[in-house]
Amino acid sequence: MPNFVIRNQTPQHVELHGRAGQFKLSPLQRRRLDRNPKELYGDAAVEARRDQVVDWSPEPTRGTVLRVASLFTATGMLSALVSAVALLRHHLGLGSGAAGVAALTLIGAAVAIRLGQDTLITPAAEFDEDREPDRPSSGFIDLVRDLVLSTMQYSALVILIAVGVAAPATALYFGTDLSDYLLIGGHQVQITDSAVAHHVLVVRGLQLVLVILISLVPALMYYQFDREKLSTLVDRWLHVIFRLDPTVRTIADVDAKYGRRVEEFLGATLDVGEDATSKRLRDRSPVVLSTLLIAIGWIIVMLSVPSNGPSGSAATVAEMFHPLLTPTTMAFLGAYFLSVQVVLRGYVRGDLKAKTYNVITVRILLAVILAWAFEAIAGDNSVVLATSFLGGIVPNTVLLLIRNASGAKATTDAELDRRSPLTQIDEIDVYERTRLEEEGITSVQALARHDLIDLMLSSRIPAPRLIDWVDQAMLQQHTTAEVTMLLRANGVRCATDLLQVCQDPEALAELNTALHGTCSPHLLRVVLDHDEWLSYILHWREHPDRHHGRPLRYGSSEALASGHEVDLREDAQSTRLVDTPAVPEPRSPVASTALLQQEMTLP
Repeated sequence: MPNFVIRNQTPQHVELHGRAGQFKLSPLQRRRLDRNPKELYGDAAVEARRDQVVDWSPEPTRGTVLRVASLFTATGMLSALVSAVALLRHHLGLGSGAAGVAALTLIGAAVAIRLGQDTLITPAAEFDEDREPDRPSSGFIDLVRDLVLSTMQYSALVILIAVGVAAPATALYFGTDLSDYLLIGGHQVQITDSAVAHHVLVVRGLQLVLVILISLVPALMYYQFDREKLSTLVDRWLHVIFRLDPTVRTIADVDAKYGRRVEEFLGATLDVGEDATSKRLRDRSPVVLSTLLIAIGWIIVMLSVPSNGPSGSAATVAEMFHPLLTPTTMAFLGAYFLSVQVVLRGYVRGDLKAKTYNVITVRILLAVILAWAFEAIAGDNSVVLATSFLGGIVPNTVLLLIRNASGAKATTDAELDRRSPLTQIDEIDVYERTRLEEEGITSVQALARHDLIDLMLSSRIPAPRLIDWVDQAMLQQHTTAEVTMLLRANGVRCATDLLQVCQDPEALAELNTALHGTCSPHLLRVVLDHDEWLSYILHWREHPDRHHGRPLRYGSSEALASGHEVDLREDAQSTRLVDTPAVPEPRSPVASTALLQQEMTLP
């Protein structure tokens, strides 16, 4: 009999009282049971499930064996392809080797599937007359479908590694002097009889290893990202949404309102089981393309160094690892510097997606184009080198500085001369701005008017930080830079700070005096009244502990006989506690200043 996973579907404590004793669940907690909860806690579990307070399902076990089998199968398929090509080019001598690898990996996949068959197939869903039955499906068909999808995903990984290794190796051999010392022909590999041959082979080999590692690091971080943390990410987001949105009370409410968004952005569902990942093919081509572009860049940076030193003798190892610095290579190094930082932050935060590598590809292309333009205009000097490097990190900022330095302000570019750049937001650096640009947010107004729920799901930026940024943006979109500085000097950073000041007559009078008539706090409060996200942010800030009330208790009247009011069921031998704390309705920003309107006359 399989284990069961039961989960509390609410942000409140839940207690089940049955013949197996008392069972407690913290908000959104998952626990394993060795038997069906209905058998252990009887009508208490049934009633709680009917009220959508708890839910359970057999524990899924599909996992590691499927991934191993998929990796074997993907490697075998690609090895078979290499074998077919090598047989056509038999003089390379790779046909039999590739065929052997292909056969071994395919056999290994079959063995892995056979040995893991008992654990690959998820136990059949339990029969429950109280719930709508799931659509029947074949375990074997599900297994084949998941194996095909997983194999295609791992095929992208194998292709990625092949690209990251083959491109530098080919460029190293045919694009440097290595081919003069290492002769490959037919079935033989020969090293020329030269005093510097072994030195060149060692140094070029070290260069190749370095280029391969540096090229593959950003992409391998993507595949190394622990997808098993997905359920933790979903639970963390559920805690946030219960605090942010007062209209949802259970996970069923969240699923009805945001379920499609969760599946789209996180690739997961809100099911009870821990293996709730979406079964659909995801595009990995941006990762492969950016890896190829990064490999080409490092080939240009590292492999263009000649093996002869300034005096004509063999170059030392240090000289071989000193890249040729040109505007193009400096621009690439700047773009790669930013890319590694963005990938690392996404990896640590659990927010590393394929579209991040589209941004990396575009950033490298923009940096190289800017370097070509700088070199054509100003030549090749230290200033151009430094500007090219910075252009790889912040291309728009560098273009704006160059335009201002040249005095060409008449030709204003709206893209370069935004009135409200994201740099106006407190504590938001270049990496966070790059992440927001991936979501199409390039200004304060765009941040204030973006869908907050979608941004929380897609960016995975910590919710308190993201809410603080949006709170600031809602105020700054209605003020000038001068007014923003005056407000900050008086402790007003965001829209909710302004509403809080408006509730205190003395603080409001001091703020009016400090602003010197440049802006009216009352007018700002009025324009903020109907902002679509301000009510959510007010609820977030004013109700941090609203879910720590009395627990929901289910069980027999004897088990619950503790002086609490209970609701007797006519058709069941169970009772349910009805002391559930009322969920407050969303508050309008107008309500935040209602007391002020009653006690004083606003200027």
